[in-house]
Amino acid sequence: MRHFCTTLLLAALCALATVAIAEDKPAGGMDPAAMQAMMAAMTPGEHHAHIAKLAGNFDYTIKTWMDPAAPPMEATGKRTASMTLGGRFLEEKYSGDFMGMPFEGIGMMGYDNVGKQYVGSWIDNMGTGMMTMKGTCDGKGTWTMEGESLDPTTGKPWKSRSVTHMIDDNNVKMEMFTPGPDGKEMKMMEITMKRSK
Repeated sequence: MRHFCTTLLLAALCALATVAIAEDKPAGGMDPAAMQAMMAAMTPGEHHAHIAKLAGNFDYTIKTWMDPAAPPMEATGKRTASMTLGGRFLEEKYSGDFMGMPFEGIGMMGYDNVGKQYVGSWIDNMGTGMMTMKGTCDGKGTWTMEGESLDPTTGKPWKSRSVTHMIDDNNVKMEMFTPGPDGKEMKMMEITMKRSK
């Protein structure tokens, strides 16, 4: 009986000690500094508000160059974009035609508070891979992003650079540059977007 009472007393003391320790920390046992860092990482800020200016419905024209010496191929389509996940990311959806085939593409863009850089991804129905991007903004409406995916013809990493200019509230231009046939950077694509009425 004495042994049982001693065990019960020790169990009660352990429970009280656990409660006392828990009262010094927020829910989940995280210390205040870690909790503050987590809150800073997840809270949208001025960079996310800047990205939000790219939201809306746009008509676009796309020009694509396979060879810098040849005239570009042209196509048109629609772009819809909205902020998602509580204003943390811009989700873009493109639809139209490309090379005589229906085209669909989805882009995501955000700002990583921890990495202190803009981040993005791109997928479309012309492949099964995903391009990932990271970059900067000049604070005036020009984003420069470095991207990487796999070249479907070689299976090797394929690097690109895109520059998105928010010309004004209703007009956006995006240019993409990649290595050309001679290995030097060339403009591969240009998309001009005008906000729909």
